[in-house]
Amino acid sequence: MTAGKIQQFAYRGLNEHLVEVAGTVDAESIEMAKDRLSNQEIYVTKIQAKSKPLFNLTMQKQMLTKDVTVFSRQTATMLKSGLPLIQALDVAAQSSKPHVKRFMLNLRSQVASGIDLSETLRAYPKLFDRLYCDLVAAGEVSGNLDVMLDRIASFQEKNQRLKANIKKAMTYPVSVMLVASVVVTVLLVKVIPSFESTFNGLGSELPSFTLSVIALSEFVQKSWANVVLSVLGSLIVGYLGVKKSPRIAYFFDGLLLRLPLIGQITYLGAVSRFARTLATTYGAGMPMLKALEASAGAAGNTFLIAKIHAIKEQVSQGSLLTMALQNSGHFPPLLVQLSKVGEEAGDLEGMFNKAAETYEQMVEDSVDTMTSLLEPIIISFLAVVIGGIMVAMYLPIFQIGSVV
Repeated sequence: MTAGKIQQFAYRGLNEHLVEVAGTVDAESIEMAKDRLSNQEIYVTKIQAKSKPLFNLTMQKQMLTKDVTVFSRQTATMLKSGLPLIQALDVAAQSSKPHVKRFMLNLRSQVASGIDLSETLRAYPKLFDRLYCDLVAAGEVSGNLDVMLDRIASFQEKNQRLKANIKKAMTYPVSVMLVASVVVTVLLVKVIPSFESTFNGLGSELPSFTLSVIALSEFVQKSWANVVLSVLGSLIVGYLGVKKSPRIAYFFDGLLLRLPLIGQITYLGAVSRFARTLATTYGAGMPMLKALEASAGAAGNTFLIAKIHAIKEQVSQGSLLTMALQNSGHFPPLLVQLSKVGEEAGDLEGMFNKAAETYEQMVEDSVDTMTSLLEPIIISFLAVVIGGIMVAMYLPIFQIGSVV
């Protein structure tokens, strides 16, 4: 069964005690909505698709990644304590967040109507990706849903910590440079023109440094809109190019990995996600080829994704994973060595988890190192730029003072 697009239907009807009830139900069609209500022993007298407000946020957009992680961990804990799935979902629905509560109640309603949890979750691809749903389905088939959800929660928690570290590495220099750009722009547009009017009244020749800064100020005042539009246009074109063209995405992602500092952090993060996902999927019982397919997407870098697909192709032709990783030449020696140990000891899951932990720690260390290196560099850069502008403005006054 493949889940289609979920719609919300408003209904009125009678329950098993012939008491009039009303509410909403989510389903793929009006027929499925009636079936679900019938399974809840509700006789429908009126039902229609509910229109969505113009600016209403959908349930999928309201739910956050951390909410999904909390759901995974909480449901796993409830199942391990012996509660049935329906009751575990009842507990999850006690959330203080209204949007989470609505989602959990809707989830419980669909599971109570007889639909597998994995199939129910597939209707929300923005929240629960294919890997998540496949792992849940594997847990349902094996009868170890609690173990699988616990594994998924651990995977998500570690992945979120890794993303937070990478985001920190990207955000700090960008935010500082953005603030610096605003400060410099204000100086060029607002402060320097007031000095220029003063200089015009002096009637003396200005230093070349001062003239250069004034010329830059005039250019920014006249062309700032064109500059901003050009930068935004370039960013939009680049973003669309990366999104629409695999070749452009491959080129830029490969270039990103070669950048100093940021490239190393991005590379380690991608390798860590690949190792963690491969350990989780293979340990969950997925065949190696399917586990590699899922792990490729988790890398998050088009360049490395292509290399992982090439590894998958070699494995499908009978090559050992270790040999395929070594032949690729794009993965660190430690990962190759741990893969070899894992294959020989029959513990690939454990070895790839160790690799992931190692690279996650390396990402954290690299972020701290980069921050400590960039801080004095950025401060020095700002001091030179802003100080240079101010020196250029006061230089004519100093010259006049020395003449007098």
